[in-house]
Amino acid sequence: MRILIVDDSALYRKLLSDAASSVPGGETVAVSSGELALKRLESEKFDLVLLDVFMNQLSGPQTLEKLKVAHPQLSVVMVSGATGRDAEITVGCLAHGAMDFISKPSSSSFESGMEALKADIRRVSTLARLRGASASALHVAPKPSTQTAKAPIKRLQPPPFPELILIGVSTGGPNALSTILPIISPKLPVPILLVQHMPATFTKSLAEQLDKISSLSIKEAINGEIPMPGEAHIAPGGFHLEIFRNDAGKIQTRLTSSPHVQSCRPSVDVLFNSAAKCNLRGAIAIILTGMGCDGADGVATLQHALPTWCIAQDASTSTVYGMPQAVAQRNLSDEILPLQEIGPRINKLFRL
Repeated sequence: MRILIVDDSALYRKLLSDAASSVPGGETVAVSSGELALKRLESEKFDLVLLDVFMNQLSGPQTLEKLKVAHPQLSVVMVSGATGRDAEITVGCLAHGAMDFISKPSSSSFESGMEALKADIRRVSTLARLRGASASALHVAPKPSTQTAKAPIKRLQPPPFPELILIGVSTGGPNALSTILPIISPKLPVPILLVQHMPATFTKSLAEQLDKISSLSIKEAINGEIPMPGEAHIAPGGFHLEIFRNDAGKIQTRLTSSPHVQSCRPSVDVLFNSAAKCNLRGAIAIILTGMGCDGADGVATLQHALPTWCIAQDASTSTVYGMPQAVAQRNLSDEILPLQEIGPRINKLFRL
């Protein structure tokens, strides 16, 4: 695993290099500018690039753009602060080809900050290994399922009157959502509820950026809201998004800080399980790119409770084929589609 660190701060080059030394078999090279990184990549092979968001001369986004043209398959991870401006730029990079992002140390304790940074770099190094492996190695083995009930009976066609679209996504999500949501007609007669694994601040920036490029109204979900047709509500980082029927019979949102599920908060399973209790006429469940198996138990619960049609992203277009594969392996997916076909398929399901 050869890692190229790109940061114009000597301090952060040192911190990132020290943290990256914890990657088994890792070899790091650190450079101080985007220009030097591009030159180095002309003559050397790297498996992963850790790229600072803010740099003098050639910025992180500008460097990313040039990198993805010259090396489209190279795994690039943005190194970001936690401010609103950092989050906004980082989410934009994720939508334009960056695989993931890690946060700069923010803890008051140097030791705990470095341990968190080491864990983040080991995580993205694992993702880079998976992306750089052969097609068969892209199949990330999901965790054993906790679902003990029999598999639901397969439907032959989508439910005629679905009331909701439910989406779960993780690594590679901003790019996937930027591909799908702008395609969906603003005449969509149902709301979309969406879980993207992402920390607080970043989900707000994601919602704002997606809203700018889509005809749908896209927002970060808030507690107690009634989702309307043509709206997409994204679970805020750090909170589970649930839905329930209120006393008037309307679907309403609820945000909770209950424990992590599948090591995630927000969790796809939590949203899907809550929808299964809402006595819906039907639902469309969509599982997109991501590590792990969050969403598979939720799809099974939905399919047992109500007419549900599940679309999973295929392996070839997934940044990491973990979450969609977990659904496919349990025979829960009704359709497996490449990313570019999912938006048009949603329109077709609703005759738009």
